[in-house]
Amino acid sequence: MTIPRAPESGETAPRLADVHMELGPGEWLNLVGLNGSGKSSLARLLAGLVIDGVQGTWNRGFAGGLPSPYVMQQPDAQLFAETPREEIRFALEWRGLPPERILAESEAILLETGLGAIADLTWDKLSGGQRQLAAVAAASATRTPLIVFDEATSMLDEQSRRGVRAIAAKLHRGGTAVVWVTQRLQELGAEDRVVAMAEGRVAFDGSGGRFLYGAGYPRGVGAEEPPCAACGLRLPYVARLALELGRAGRLRPPFPEADDAEAWAEALRQVSAR
Repeated sequence: MTIPRAPESGETAPRLADVHMELGPGEWLNLVGLNGSGKSSLARLLAGLVIDGVQGTWNRGFAGGLPSPYVMQQPDAQLFAETPREEIRFALEWRGLPPERILAESEAILLETGLGAIADLTWDKLSGGQRQLAAVAAASATRTPLIVFDEATSMLDEQSRRGVRAIAAKLHRGGTAVVWVTQRLQELGAEDRVVAMAEGRVAFDGSGGRFLYGAGYPRGVGAEEPPCAACGLRLPYVARLALELGRAGRLRPPFPEADDAEAWAEALRQVSAR
């Protein structure tokens, strides 16, 4: 598919150009890339949101004909009700639940997301992180086959970020396909599917391990720069450390996951002991 970019100062480069990819039911897809790479345009298309100028074949298959929940960076652009409780009930009504189930499910979601104590406060009394959690809670309540998180945790503190990620993971375990758009490469697992965008095209589609460490991973690491760098993205510190130690023969792959502090502590103890 191709989406031409609106002309700005004579610019004619496309937002998306000749993108070919598939997403399966129940799959978790990490979508990464620099700002302006086209990742948000692709995420919007996957969610079924209309974008002017789309050319080519576009089939949403298992996701159905209606748009999927799409959680953005800025919660205020996607909140329709006046409080978290009303927002979640609105989503459940849209889902078509009978009134007798809406009350019980809304209370369960508020409890699960930690929003119970602020459920009836208006948005102006809540922080940006609390409003974002409410948006995520309402999106998760719809129980659709696909949900898209477009850098939904980029403006959150670590506790709120973990909460949103936990909600996404629970949906995924229940069979929902998740598109997770992120700039936080430390979130990428070695076995996770990663699609990287660059200049409107898919520059990489493969495992997180190969994206961070190169085509030979996990058998080994070479001297060439990994696809992550080729896309203009910077390796997280621990991934760069692992790559350098692997090239020096001091740490054998597979490397610990970037967010596994205990595994990294043990790996570094082994390196120091040699």
